Amino acid sequence: MACSNESVLTGNAGKVEVDDVAVARITGWEVNPTVEESAWGDSDSAGYTNRVAGRKDCTGSFTGKFDNSDEVYDLFMPGDVVEVVLWQSETPANYWHFPCAMIQNYTMSVNTDTKEAVEWSADFGADGIFYRPGQSGAPAETYPT
Repeated sequence: MACSNESVLTGNAGKVEVDDVAVARITGWEVNPTVEESAWGDSDSAGYTNRVAGRKDCTGSFTGKFDNSDEVYDLFMPGDVVEVVLWQSETPANYWHFPCAMIQNYTMSVNTDTKEAVEWSADFGADGIFYRPGQSGAPAETYPT
């Protein structure tokens, strides 16, 4: 009998690459793919709403702890357009790929009271096409070491 957690994907092997640079001390990342829609009613819809997909978009964010020996300032300057690869696991093709993504903002958080490790975060938006894990046509990538 298999245990219920054997097929669960965890964040253990999650990684972020920006312009082919593996980002140190990542604590998390997220993506939010969306699609705009056109919705209408007409004489053929019997009072129901019709919908058709429009433009596809994806936004996301990264978070991490600041590392003085591997600073991230140059990777996350707001307005820069960079290549982003978000790894879900070490499994080949298990990544999101953004050939072009615009960095929208960068935030650092310093807590002098608790003396926590300094945290940073950045948000991005896809600039053109993006690929979900396993999608046909995605550029081939190698898991960073």
